Amino acid sequence: MFEEIKQESIKYWESLNDSSNIRISVGISSTSISLGAGRTLSKIRKNVEGKYPNIIVSEVGDIGFSWADPVVHVSLPDSPTVIYGNITEDKVPVFLDKLLNNLDFQPELALGVDSDTSFSGIPVLNEQPWMKNQKRVIMQNFGKIEPTDFQQYVANGGFQALDKVLSNMSSEDVITEVRDSGLKGRGGALFPTGVKWGFMLNATEGDKYLAINGEEGDPGAFTDVSIVENDPYRLLEGILIASYAMGCNKSYIHIRAEYQLAVKRLTEALSNLENVGFTGVDIMGSGFNHEIEIEATGHAYICGEETALMESVEGKRGAPRPRPPFPAGYGIFGRPTNINNVKTIAYVPSIINLGSDAFKNIGTENASGTALLSLSGHAKYNGIAEIPVGLNLNDVIQEIAGGIKGDGKLKALQCGGPLGGIMPASELDMPTEFQEMSGKGSPLGSGGIMILSDDTCIVDLVKNIAEFNEEESCGKCFPCRKGTTHIVQILKGMTEGFGDIKDFQKLENIGNSMIAGSLCGLGQLAPGVLNSAVKYFSTEFKEHVVDKICKTGSCLGLNKI
Repeated sequence: MFEEIKQESIKYWESLNDSSNIRISVGISSTSISLGAGRTLSKIRKNVEGKYPNIIVSEVGDIGFSWADPVVHVSLPDSPTVIYGNITEDKVPVFLDKLLNNLDFQPELALGVDSDTSFSGIPVLNEQPWMKNQKRVIMQNFGKIEPTDFQQYVANGGFQALDKVLSNMSSEDVITEVRDSGLKGRGGALFPTGVKWGFMLNATEGDKYLAINGEEGDPGAFTDVSIVENDPYRLLEGILIASYAMGCNKSYIHIRAEYQLAVKRLTEALSNLENVGFTGVDIMGSGFNHEIEIEATGHAYICGEETALMESVEGKRGAPRPRPPFPAGYGIFGRPTNINNVKTIAYVPSIINLGSDAFKNIGTENASGTALLSLSGHAKYNGIAEIPVGLNLNDVIQEIAGGIKGDGKLKALQCGGPLGGIMPASELDMPTEFQEMSGKGSPLGSGGIMILSDDTCIVDLVKNIAEFNEEESCGKCFPCRKGTTHIVQILKGMTEGFGDIKDFQKLENIGNSMIAGSLCGLGQLAPGVLNSAVKYFSTEFKEHVVDKICKTGSCLGLNKI
């Protein structure tokens, strides 16, 4: 069954890439749309319609270069694919005229060519500073296929892993392969994925569920949504493999309804799978039955916590449950449940295709594979990057992110979102690795890295993060509910000229109480950013409290010198 679908898909892909055709594709994501990519696509279609019958115009996923959006991919006969950046709507007429009528490839607008050698004065994309250190495993289809086109995904290796699993592997074989790969949860907890799956094998008979955590409410984190937007079938294939391994008969994908494009593409992709029989009863003729349900929910950062997510799926208010019982014993609707992050599940097809040894050889001894990074803030090149775990952090910031834009200097990184930490520029000569960064008080978490220039006030930044945590606390437990509020009040006093030297001891006491007494990770981890900021930027805090000075001028209640 699958072999027939595969061969038909390959023929379809070859017809799209026939040398007599010209293909022009625009990377469409929620980020690129905000930068005008939708208007660029419409303008291109309008300019070629009726004039060039051999031109195929399409929307593909975003390549991850937010700094270069709108990104346009052009494949002319007998030429490699050329990727262009910042092709805004107003540039389209002249750009197309030069390209199609004069064969002027306009190197000044090009980001690179998708080939092994340079072309017409345009360098190889993978040799550019922002690409040469990347290792794209999850992102291998980004910008290359239409996200919801089932045949394009299959033609590029999609569902081969699922076919291999259902044809030749037992549940235990799959769990062993994932465990041996060294894959750890990419939501931030880093629990070994294969071990976590193994807990489900001893669950009681009856319904068993897999829940996918796509909440991703961290400010500055957008890797999970990028996977769903740009390659939804990869997530769905990973879900089916994981569910087969654990014996789950249903999956719930928990994702924010405000991620409208992601929900739209995921819904369309799931519908296509249902139409070809890749979900439901007797998938691929294997006897494996599985149903997938998309749970598009309202905004609630706390639902990134696994027990709060389960409450949300059940239709209740998102708030943590006490543990034990643990989800593998008593989860959604009281049935055994496994919860995995979007990125974690998205690696699974690659592990099956590559083999556990090959996957384990990427990364470090402590964490195999790659890390998907959200680069934001004052960086020259913001966007999504995928690196082998362990790449030097300096290379990430200075080459992939391009350092600080403009004339500013790098001051610090805020990593791991509002429950992460802050790291000064002096600490960057280290591996981009989960345990290494946690040891510096700034865990990588789910991959968000906010790059901060020297005109950033650290005290004001920490206050803003504390306000986020206060707003997002569900209020169920006293240490978190009151602790987040008191931290905000003290930090506001510091930024408004009412700080006192005794405040530092108060903040330490409050943080310790939250860590010891909070029900879930939000309260337990919320003091982390504050603690790391005070550790590395104590002088700046004391200037605010003792001297009543904010050198950046961000805190209007203080003097600027």
